[in-house]
Amino acid sequence: MKNSKYTLLICAITLTSALAIQNCALASDNDTVQTKKYAVVDVKKVVNNAKSVKTLKEERQEQKEAVEQFIKDGNAQIKAEKDKKKQTELRSKLNNDLKYMTQTYEKRYKENLLKVNKEILTEISEIGKAKHYDLILTTDAVLYGGEDITKEVIKEVK
Repeated sequence: MKNSKYTLLICAITLTSALAIQNCALASDNDTVQTKKYAVVDVKKVVNNAKSVKTLKEERQEQKEAVEQFIKDGNAQIKAEKDKKKQTELRSKLNNDLKYMTQTYEKRYKENLLKVNKEILTEISEIGKAKHYDLILTTDAVLYGGEDITKEVIKEVK
């Protein structure tokens, strides 16, 4: 009876030791699995350095100047017209034309802005996949940590 108690005690100790060793091994495996790779990107800096954004800003400036010239020319035409009824008709026509012009410019600008945004996000995503990042955040959202990939993104964004 004493031998069976000792045998049972030794088996219990052995089993407990084996479970403890297994738990330690699993814990170290989980530590390896849970190691994550994070990156940060300064999106404002990427946007400011993107050639496509610079081109978009230049187009926007040209559109603004075209609208200003259209208004100036339209006001000159209205002023040159002596007949009040024709002035009113001309003003109405020019206002409609101006509205159409600005809506067209605005639509084109928004479409191009969406393309640029998609291009930047695609580049960030591709770099993230290539370098096996688990998460990429903007630098505005992070106080500390993460590998800064801003320069790489700037190089890739055209």
